[in-house]
Amino acid sequence: MSRKRKAPVRKVYPDPKFHSEIISKFINSIMYDGKRSTAEKILYDALDKIKSKNEDPLKVFNTAINNVKPNLECRSRRVGGATYQVPVEVKSKRAQALALRWLMDATRKRKNKTMADKLYSEILDASQNKGSAIKKREDTHKMAEANKAFAHFRW
Repeated sequence: MSRKRKAPVRKVYPDPKFHSEIISKFINSIMYDGKRSTAEKILYDALDKIKSKNEDPLKVFNTAINNVKPNLECRSRRVGGATYQVPVEVKSKRAQALALRWLMDATRKRKNKTMADKLYSEILDASQNKGSAIKKREDTHKMAEANKAFAHFRW
């Protein structure tokens, strides 16, 4: 962490199709080697498949993200030579970043044919409160619940 000054917050521009900043951030997390058009194609194909099931893709996507967002997480805190896992509330920006990251990790671990298929399946699962990304959130909450005794070490 820099001691000089706070890093400037970069402006995230909304995506061209849905005009949503969160979709733009998700495209950035899908992207490899600066290939934005490929990442956009993957996400838009997945959202088109959701649309073909007569559902609003933006609504389903936002529901999936909100379902994956964690409320609590454990942070390591060193007290007198011992390290404790202290449960703390997650700030909204970090919760969104974690949700996008977990959704992407779960998507990459799926066993479907194409990346668009994997993403489609994971978004649908997350919007229905199932799937690997939801399991990751549940594990994080369980860990925080188990370490509730150390909550008084919060800083």
